[in-house]
Amino acid sequence: MHETGIFSEIDQAQCPVELLTTVSGFYADHGFHAVCYVLPSLSEPGQFQMFERGMPEEWIKRYLEMNFSLVDPIPSYVIETGEVDTLHGILEKVDVTDIQRGYLDEFYSSGVTNGLGMPTHGRTHARGFFGIAQVSDEDLAAADRSLMHAVAQHTHWKFEQLGVDAGKEVYHLSPREREILKWVAAGKTNPDIATILGIGMPTVATHLKRIFAKLSVHDRVSAVLVAHKLGMV
Repeated sequence: MHETGIFSEIDQAQCPVELLTTVSGFYADHGFHAVCYVLPSLSEPGQFQMFERGMPEEWIKRYLEMNFSLVDPIPSYVIETGEVDTLHGILEKVDVTDIQRGYLDEFYSSGVTNGLGMPTHGRTHARGFFGIAQVSDEDLAAADRSLMHAVAQHTHWKFEQLGVDAGKEVYHLSPREREILKWVAAGKTNPDIATILGIGMPTVATHLKRIFAKLSVHDRVSAVLVAHKLGMV
């Protein structure tokens, strides 16, 4: 299929999971085996949600556990500059605090390879970040950056069409279940969550069982990883 066929595939996607699968496959065909998409949340102004496929699992666990999204300078830098650049190029240019420097030291040793950081924008002026990585130097050098960026931009528009927060509805979690899942992602125990929400621990446990069933997982870490991949937390 001609390269431009990817735009039709994006248009035909019926949900965020299908869209992310389609786009991840396209980038993998060009040597980029990881996708990281960060965009503003409409339901929580000032907050961002992240969709991810193919990043090193241990790094994602660490990223979630330490709330690195609060100090990661890469998405903000790309969104602010509006420029497409390699990840290594971005890291050479961005000004960081001591805390961010500590984060970047971990990032360098995480197993994430070089790639591209690309800004995207919505028709409602929302701006996002699209990172593609886990690529060889040869494939990175050969990549058509204009095409890679165009696909990222079209994906942003499709996410907007589906509903930017649609990832939260993929598995039809109730508002209370999504709330509990967020506290689980924040590292809170069942007693902690019960106290925070003013409900009993048996109620928390029941909600967690339903969450696990809906996400097809068997433990808290797996639930958080699935939710993270779908932009639910």
